[in-house]
Amino acid sequence: MPPLFYAKKQESFFLGDAFNYFMMATIVISSAALVLNTEPQISQRYGLLLEAVEGITCLVFMAEYFARLYVAGRDRIGMTPVQGRLGYGFSLMGIVDLLSFLPSLFILAGVKTTPMLLSLQLLRLVKLTRYSVAFDLLADVLKDEAQSLIVSFVLMVIMLIFASVGIYAFEHEVQPRAFGSIPSAMWWAIVTLTTVGYGDVTPVTAEGKIFATLITVIGVGLVSLPAGIIASGFTEQLRMRRTQFQAEVEELIHDDGELSNEDMGVLERDRKELGINRGKAELIIKQVRQREQRRVHREGDAGK
Repeated sequence: MPPLFYAKKQESFFLGDAFNYFMMATIVISSAALVLNTEPQISQRYGLLLEAVEGITCLVFMAEYFARLYVAGRDRIGMTPVQGRLGYGFSLMGIVDLLSFLPSLFILAGVKTTPMLLSLQLLRLVKLTRYSVAFDLLADVLKDEAQSLIVSFVLMVIMLIFASVGIYAFEHEVQPRAFGSIPSAMWWAIVTLTTVGYGDVTPVTAEGKIFATLITVIGVGLVSLPAGIIASGFTEQLRMRRTQFQAEVEELIHDDGELSNEDMGVLERDRKELGINRGKAELIIKQVRQREQRRVHREGDAGK
């Protein structure tokens, strides 16, 4: 019974992974076809092929949407089928799924292609977040670090206003066209604080240049702050997930330091949900097994 269960689990994992990879490939290929078709030389030579790719992928997205709509009416606990389908249809991902093929249907029906319709079609790239655990990891990091990121954003807004007022005070008389008002000066402040430095607007007074130097130095620190928060959040989230996986291994492992086929099936599912690579998961399982075996040997020796 356990080997059969494990075999079914493995088959389920394989089919799920195959579907995810197929959908990710479809999204990337269809988006690339849309982008390439905007290049006149490519469109003239391969336009029919690119349109065929878009038509086929449009059918795939439409089939996926209606399949999810049907399943949503059955799997939503505590909801009627109509409520479940409405919940999915008006959810963010439901709308993205709908827009992944609806603009293409309009174009196939004869509606002229416009940049707005193209932008709606390319929203299908958002669907990639559903098929990759990495995006779930990013979402968890942003959720956990939301307060710190908000603080860093508020600091940037405060510094933006301060920089705009300062450069306005130093430069508005000399350059009334570029720094004639604080809102006009905000363009320079944004470019300087983010260290982009387009150079289209620059201070010319000595005071303005000294002030701009200070703002540039401060901007380096402010811009790197959110990146540091997110990087540390990734590290902490990965550590927490590995700790959770290790705790699950310790809970499932038998007294003899072994795991059944059914246990391995459960751990494989959890490994994928937590986004832990196979090599790291195998190392964690090996370490827990060794610890458990040493514990059993110690207890056996003590009993003698």
